[in-house]
Amino acid sequence: MIGFWIVAALTLLAAYALLIPALLGKRSRSKVDRQRLNLMLHQQRQDELAGEFSGKELEGLQLELDKDLLGDLATSENVDKPSAGQGYIPLIATLIVAPFLGILVYAMLGRFDLADFRAQPEAHQQANAAPEIQGMIDRLAKRLKENPNDMKGWLLLGRSYQQTEQFDQAVEAYAQALKLEPESIDIKALYAESLANSLGGNYTGETAQIAAEILAKNPKHHTALWLASAGAEQNGEPAKAIAFLETLRGEFAKDSPEEQHLTKIISQIKGGGQTEQADSNAAENAAASDMPTTGEQKSIRVKVTLAPSLKAKASPDDTVFIFARAAAGPPMPLAIVKKRAKDLPTEVTLDDSMSMVQGMNLSAFDKLVIGARVSKAGQALPQPGDLQGLTKPLEIENGGSYAVEIGEEVK
Repeated sequence: MIGFWIVAALTLLAAYALLIPALLGKRSRSKVDRQRLNLMLHQQRQDELAGEFSGKELEGLQLELDKDLLGDLATSENVDKPSAGQGYIPLIATLIVAPFLGILVYAMLGRFDLADFRAQPEAHQQANAAPEIQGMIDRLAKRLKENPNDMKGWLLLGRSYQQTEQFDQAVEAYAQALKLEPESIDIKALYAESLANSLGGNYTGETAQIAAEILAKNPKHHTALWLASAGAEQNGEPAKAIAFLETLRGEFAKDSPEEQHLTKIISQIKGGGQTEQADSNAAENAAASDMPTTGEQKSIRVKVTLAPSLKAKASPDDTVFIFARAAAGPPMPLAIVKKRAKDLPTEVTLDDSMSMVQGMNLSAFDKLVIGARVSKAGQALPQPGDLQGLTKPLEIENGGSYAVEIGEEVK
């Protein structure tokens, strides 16, 4: 609380210091030609637009810029020039009354308890940011309905949906962008990646087909190589997967983080020896014996509980997915276990042997997000009405134990 008042007082004094020249009657002798300044800024903006846009898009932006310039010039011509020596008494009165008026209004409408900086938890700030981000995404989507020919807007919307794990909407946004530029292999790659994510990390089928089409035009396209390798691995073709990854690895400098990460994945695929589990219980019992033979393999324990406030919204037979995914990387689960809501609270093991794609496991990433979700429809992707809980990004220790509380409803 004391820190707040110190900062407030210093800010007020700084503001007063800026007004001292006006109070003492010291005015700058140099006058700025506002019209000339506006024209110079206008020319600079035109040059910037000409370097970034062309054609009708450039003409439209220049038209808007001309409108802004006309408004600025009209404003600059109608500015009254105050005479020296006028307005001192109102100015002094305002400086004296304003701080007391501000304190009075804050006392009536504000919360002094929030003036303590130490009382502002980071998690609360992050929680407040999510609705704001979603609001911006919704406004962009609404604007694109009114202007469906904005290709850059569709790409931005698709990336926004992808980052917030709204994969079905991302597919639709990239599909709209493809309608405007159907020959763009970069947009095709974005569409294929979001499609795989919307299918729960399935890189076969249409995703693999699109990756092949891209590689036919550009054999070294990074995203397409990654998609093709994942699809080949899921189809049981490790040799093809390794060939794609070797090509991709050659695109990065030796000993770079990307090159090291791809080397690690290739080594794990070559190690092989993993088998798919019949169900989650079999996976837990076989975890120790099914570990790959290359490198240190991770295994963690996860305890999952359901918040008391949400128990009434979960049916005993609802499916519960308990999973770990990369904090920064593909959104597909690296390890997953299925339970029922009636099993909660429960404790399970997640380990490298549960990877859906070899090399995409717990050991491949430094930071993970651990989550649990009660699914009404039994689908791996979040649906409105599901109940879920996620940890913040964690540096996982082999053999460590972690807790997840299912405490929010998916909207």
